[in-house]
Amino acid sequence: MSGTADPQVADQVLRYISNARWFAGKGRRVTFRSLTPLPWLTEVSDFFRPAAAPGVRFEIAELAYPAEEDPEPPAAPPNQGQDPETTQESAASEPPEMVRQADLAPTEYYHLAVSYRPAPHAELHQAEIGRFTDPDLGPVIAYDAAQDPDACRVILSALQGARRLRSPDSEARFNPTAAAAFSADLKPQLFTGQQSNTSVMLGDTAILKLFRRLELGRNLDIEVHAALNAAAISDVAGLFGWIEGSWVSNGLQLDADLGMVIEKLASAIDGWELALNSLRADNASTVISTEFGFAAEAESLGKTLAEIHHALRSSFHSTKVLGARTAMIMVDRLHEAARIAPALTPHVTGLLRCFDELSAETLDTQRVHGDFHLGQTLHTPSGWKIIDFEGEPVKTMAERRAPDSVWRDVAGMLRSFDYAAASVPGPQSTAWAAACRAAFLSGYTGMELGTTEASLLRAYEADKAIYEVVYETRNRPDWIGIPLRAVADLAGGNHEVEGSETSPSFTNSNQVPKEHGELASPTREQE
Repeated sequence: MSGTADPQVADQVLRYISNARWFAGKGRRVTFRSLTPLPWLTEVSDFFRPAAAPGVRFEIAELAYPAEEDPEPPAAPPNQGQDPETTQESAASEPPEMVRQADLAPTEYYHLAVSYRPAPHAELHQAEIGRFTDPDLGPVIAYDAAQDPDACRVILSALQGARRLRSPDSEARFNPTAAAAFSADLKPQLFTGQQSNTSVMLGDTAILKLFRRLELGRNLDIEVHAALNAAAISDVAGLFGWIEGSWVSNGLQLDADLGMVIEKLASAIDGWELALNSLRADNASTVISTEFGFAAEAESLGKTLAEIHHALRSSFHSTKVLGARTAMIMVDRLHEAARIAPALTPHVTGLLRCFDELSAETLDTQRVHGDFHLGQTLHTPSGWKIIDFEGEPVKTMAERRAPDSVWRDVAGMLRSFDYAAASVPGPQSTAWAAACRAAFLSGYTGMELGTTEASLLRAYEADKAIYEVVYETRNRPDWIGIPLRAVADLAGGNHEVEGSETSPSFTNSNQVPKEHGELASPTREQE
């Protein structure tokens, strides 16, 4: 597909990308700029042999949007802390020669793993990208390699062999780790759940995760998994290897991570679904109790997060930030949120008091998860595992990599308990959320919160709840009562909260706002 000057090639590739579930620009007019092939993973001469493996390579599509049609970005709370790009001391820091996304004109880069075959393949009809005449291979049918088991084996074999493939203007680099415990012979099976990337299950052993919308530089999920594995932390999946790509665009060399292979966690149950099942059982009980089975799991989850935070603090740059600086950012965000969501207006004065308390403190900041909720956890026979360290997708790479307060993650989980309780309304829901909250905090801190810790947590909870009000206003106005109740409580007012009399009854977890239950379902696979 290297002939990007051919309108037919460009049209077919753009059609495929824009119809994919992982395409981030749905509803916008997109323009096709270029398609850059990386080196072949297979020998071109082998393509013409009978019963040969398909031709396989990675390709980078560059897309852009007319500036005047850019939608208003969602209100997302950026992380606080100094920009670590000039002070990063971690061994896992990004190589300085990499060009960062923020340094370039607005562009999106999409990764296509492509399997070329000389004739149509009956079992790959749904994976077809297009039909072209390739300069190296001649007439071909291009398929999504993630759906082609033969192509997946080629990719895994390249990773096992630590291959370095070069062409004059591009490179593909495969980096297995010492912990690699997979085989190219494992049976690949595409995971068909909703994802922003593409995951291929490799038997019961590993997962090949191909990143689709690329971010230039080191991928945070790889970076954090590598650091936590190096610290011998068992609360995350093992990293078996990753794939990097380099290519030239407008005279600049660009670098990005294209994919990773991680351990598949055996017998893993999604944390969100586990919580909902526990809550359903408690609500169905005819005995009103103050004891809840999930509270013990919440306490254990708090201990797991504390261990993760300790390891991240040791592995990455940390710093101190004046609380007044953070409070100013949160205050500005509150006023903008009240403009978008007028339901916040009666609570502004009380919320400002939350941030006033923060102003008197100095914050310890470090690398955190950044998007922590029940949907980012898996429960296994050996305990809790935490997944997906890429941070909030609406934030820039610099914001997600910057140090933040650990209370960002703690507040995210507390809000997730609240959403779980609202999603399964019943006689025990409020008490269940309160018990889980107390247990989680006990597990995380190991003691009662002091005055300082309580004020910091209150500010971060308020900031998160404000974001949720804006999110629900824009996307699901019938659900605004969930975060508004939290806002009213945090503000300390007695205002009647719109929508507080009833909670939306979610018949399945896929209806829940994405920041609290994305991909959650009884059959959810590890991301």
